[in-house]
Amino acid sequence: MVSNATSNTQLLPNGLGDILPSETTKRRGIINAIMDSFMRFGYADVSPPLVEYEETLLAEGPGAALADNTFRLMDPVTRRMLALRSDMTAQIARIASSRLAHHPRPLRLSYTGQVMRINPDPVNPERQLVQIGAELIGASTIAHDAEVAVMALESLYQAGITALSIDLNVPRLLDVILGIDSADDSGSDHAKDSRTESPTIQALRQAVSAKDSKAAGEVDHPQAHVVKTLLDMPLNPASDIKKMIAGCDKNIPAPARQMLNDLADLASLISQLAPDVSLTIDPLERRGFNYHQGIGFSILASGVRGELGRGGRYRTQSPAKSPNSQPVELSTGVTLYLERVLQAAPASAPADRLYLHKDQGLDQVVSLTRDGYQIIIGDADPADDAACQTEAKAMGATHIYSSNGIITI
Repeated sequence: MVSNATSNTQLLPNGLGDILPSETTKRRGIINAIMDSFMRFGYADVSPPLVEYEETLLAEGPGAALADNTFRLMDPVTRRMLALRSDMTAQIARIASSRLAHHPRPLRLSYTGQVMRINPDPVNPERQLVQIGAELIGASTIAHDAEVAVMALESLYQAGITALSIDLNVPRLLDVILGIDSADDSGSDHAKDSRTESPTIQALRQAVSAKDSKAAGEVDHPQAHVVKTLLDMPLNPASDIKKMIAGCDKNIPAPARQMLNDLADLASLISQLAPDVSLTIDPLERRGFNYHQGIGFSILASGVRGELGRGGRYRTQSPAKSPNSQPVELSTGVTLYLERVLQAAPASAPADRLYLHKDQGLDQVVSLTRDGYQIIIGDADPADDAACQTEAKAMGATHIYSSNGIITI
């Protein structure tokens, strides 16, 4: 019987776990398929460090959005506070604005790596996650947004996932409709404190959060009808969204109308470029899009709870190229979550594994590996064919190497 003291040394913190051989092969294959797809679209691979100075990693923008879910620790050498990354987007933005500031825009970068979060999300219990993503730095058009979204869909297709859907939204749309957000891209802080908002605006926010169009229509606010119309909109009206926009109250602010027109244009582009992907539109959705400035999107797959990935337009610090340069630059990107992608991906075909007797020389092992074989070295008596067969099967071998050549089990 194992003592409590011994068993406790084998416990892991909540949300952390070992990845065993049965899963690592599939994980590696999916990561390689997605990263290779990004590369074919022209996205160069970068690899930032796991830990950075707190003030750098959690600066305003993507990093600050996850500050409350980020582990901190002190560097014993410099005595400065460090942060363990909870998302890699902020690091890519830093690299683009510093080390790669001299590169022409738009700049295409991709990445993969592990992140650590204090609290898991409600769908995924893991706190240590693998992200695979791409960022288009200095992107300012709907065509750029479409490129990133379609590239993400294609990369998942290359990983074997075909039953995909994409949901488009505009995280800032409600604030622009209500006149709280100016919808500019100057980099000004649009932070809002809901405690200072009027009861009518709070009521509209609650109705939107609950997707309750009836409640939204009953709020005494000049834009309540517009909010109700958007909540009543079917989720898949990609072909009719322009008609719906035209039918909205003429008092809708011009910036909000432009956002909706951009949404319609992006939906049309994605539908043309990825006709086999189901596309839905949920204009007022904003949950999880804490730092996005333009259109956002979520990628989902049949049978998987939660998003496989999320992306959209955001602002980053612009490299100081000249005294007249803008303080921010627009970028668009996507992050795929490996743990959910694994749930959607089909089972990988078992690899051919060649069983060798333990008395085979190392030179033979090297030769066979160079020929592309995956080797399993047994421990059974080479003279006992039955024992070798049993051991080979138990070790997952598909073939046995013998004096008569390679034999299929």
